[in-house]
Amino acid sequence: MSDKKYFYDHLDPDIKNILLAQVRNVWTHHSTSLEGNSLTLGETDFILEEGLTIQGKPLKDHNEVYGHAKAIERIYQLLNSPEITPHDLFKLHETVLTEHVIDIDQPVGKWKSQSNFTTYVNKENKQAWREYPSPQSIDGLMLQWLKNLNLSLATVWQQAEAVKMYAELHLSFVTIHPFFDGNGRMARLLANLPVLKSGFPPIVVSQEDRYQYKLCLSDYQNTILDLEALSDLTQLPDNAEKQHFVELCNGYWSETVELLNNATAMQNKRKK
Repeated sequence: MSDKKYFYDHLDPDIKNILLAQVRNVWTHHSTSLEGNSLTLGETDFILEEGLTIQGKPLKDHNEVYGHAKAIERIYQLLNSPEITPHDLFKLHETVLTEHVIDIDQPVGKWKSQSNFTTYVNKENKQAWREYPSPQSIDGLMLQWLKNLNLSLATVWQQAEAVKMYAELHLSFVTIHPFFDGNGRMARLLANLPVLKSGFPPIVVSQEDRYQYKLCLSDYQNTILDLEALSDLTQLPDNAEKQHFVELCNGYWSETVELLNNATAMQNKRKK
């Protein structure tokens, strides 16, 4: 195992803390906005830095921001875990979904108990249904997914391979869709573990690219015959749609890389 440092380890403590707060705010803003959160980046920054609310904004949106920010802290903590387990995913899910009621049909911190669906526009330009893998298959699929995740954490990846690993874990997670809700936020958090472990800042999907991002995921899932019957991750196709997603993910690094470069410039200025 290489001893490659995390992306912030070369920074003085105060500069590191500012960078981590900036990354947290950007990551939280974009990931929650992709799911419909109405808070701007400036409002997200204010809420997390000041601990205050924004007048006229829904409490639900505030809670989503707090939950995602805490989930990022959990992700950093998991970097030191010898192995990521289902329990770790359940605790992360509970952190992400801050607002929930006790409902056996919509469990938080557990795999889904009912089939879940989405809708999309098919090649005939008609509305169509997509059914994700059945609840009965989730245990087996997620054990395979966790095995892949843990294997990925045993290697320090170069940049191109880190992007591919992120895309692979992200794409397979949202295709399994193991939870009743929060699958996108969970995927965007967890798939960054091997990226962070390899010494890179997180890949953050921009909310400005929401349409292309969602369309790419949907296009890939459309290539899987009988998705609801999926029982083995080796059945997932390695195709042009998957490669397109890898290319998109490579572009999603720009904002956090810029933040890191700015922090490094401040560090260098101090040394001079």
